[in-house]
Amino acid sequence: MAEVESTPETPQEPAASLVEAPEVESVPEVDSTPQAGTESVSEPSLDDLRAEVEQTATALRTSEDLRQQLNSQLDDAEARVKAAELALERVQVAHKHGLPAELVGFLRGETAEALEAEAATLAKHMGAGRSSLGTGGLDPNDSVSVGVVGRILRAQREF
Repeated sequence: MAEVESTPETPQEPAASLVEAPEVESVPEVDSTPQAGTESVSEPSLDDLRAEVEQTATALRTSEDLRQQLNSQLDDAEARVKAAELALERVQVAHKHGLPAELVGFLRGETAEALEAEAATLAKHMGAGRSSLGTGGLDPNDSVSVGVVGRILRAQREF
């Protein structure tokens, strides 16, 4: 047992030699500028950066154009909605005042109050709400006129 065999449990070199640090003078300096042919993967080249800036600028211009188109379409849609609401208001006011559909176009107001005033004026001058029957003759819807018609017919038989 006097012989020591070379086994993994017993190292052949002393442990102190493994702990020694390399000398500072032997560390080479690192050049931060890439050498020709060996470009760094983490840093893009100037041409790559310029291409990316151009793509971003193009995307920005495209998005601005789309935003303007959408705003224009939105403005058009809002104008159509406002016109439709005003047309509906005109029809409702005309119906409320008993005006026929042909006269709705004469209501030109932009507000509910103006439309009401115009419709009232048209209705007053048109005679809306009054029956055109009974002007110059007998009204067949008048219950009193049934007796009058009978008397007239009897009076004519006598002649």
